[in-house]
Amino acid sequence: MAQYVTFSYSDNLPQRILSQVPERLKISGTRDPEILLILRLLSGNVELSHHYSSKQVKSRVNYFSSDFSGFSNWKREFPNLLSSDVTAEDLAVFIENTKYSNKAFYSGILSEVSHFLLHNKKGSHTSAFIYIYRILEKISYAFPLIYASKSQDFLKSFNQLKDLMIGDKEKKELGFFKVFVKKLYEGDSIADTSIDVFLNTSNAQVQEQMYKTLKEVSGNSILHEDSTEFDKLSIKYCEMGSFLINVRNRFFHNLNGGSSNIESNRIVDADELFSFINPAALYWISMVFLEITTYSLSEFQSHRSNADV
Repeated sequence: MAQYVTFSYSDNLPQRILSQVPERLKISGTRDPEILLILRLLSGNVELSHHYSSKQVKSRVNYFSSDFSGFSNWKREFPNLLSSDVTAEDLAVFIENTKYSNKAFYSGILSEVSHFLLHNKKGSHTSAFIYIYRILEKISYAFPLIYASKSQDFLKSFNQLKDLMIGDKEKKELGFFKVFVKKLYEGDSIADTSIDVFLNTSNAQVQEQMYKTLKEVSGNSILHEDSTEFDKLSIKYCEMGSFLINVRNRFFHNLNGGSSNIESNRIVDADELFSFINPAALYWISMVFLEITTYSLSEFQSHRSNADV
């Protein structure tokens, strides 16, 4: 029996911009490469249709920007995020030649992103967080392996994986990925920055309770100095994964008698709380996704250049 098609996708770039985009970067609605759909969805310019509910969601939020502002010219601006010397044509060639690599993995990520956008549109932010966490789980082992597998030097790959394995003291939740993120941004100034969760409720007492609850969940070791009571909780860039794990464990596990649970009466409205966390979380995941794509594209171009010699 054929699988039910949950979502379909269509292009939502303004016509004046779309006309400039290479054909292979446009959304045709049939057999579009999953990695292209993910990049375009996270850029905020694809319309998705959820067939079961007959709901249409126009993605407008650019999760590749810290302020979520959209691109004025996607063809010119998005490739620059990958590298200043990468063009839209370079990206089209890369996607066309790698669209069958890790297809099942990217198909899974596409589904999670689509469900997130659907629940976000419905205002079901607690449910939407579940899909963010599912993305985090899916990429936790895949991204380090993709990163290492791009190397043509087996010894280099072995050493990369060995470095990730050694020192992983968190044997449970996503510890492998946590070490990977620190390695990925080693020496990069972005590692000194923060991911900011902004709280903006209509009630000052509720906002203070939410802030203190999230601060308690975070722990001092992952908090960034830019935090300001009680409206901005700043998480160290490379520790955002740990923050999401802590929130998931302490809200959704809810162990009987567990003193470390997030009590629902303290946060008053779960959907409102997660409406503050989710954008920052997906922005961080999108930036890690972008970093992996940049690395993969660079390796692809390097191999093609060497093959031409």
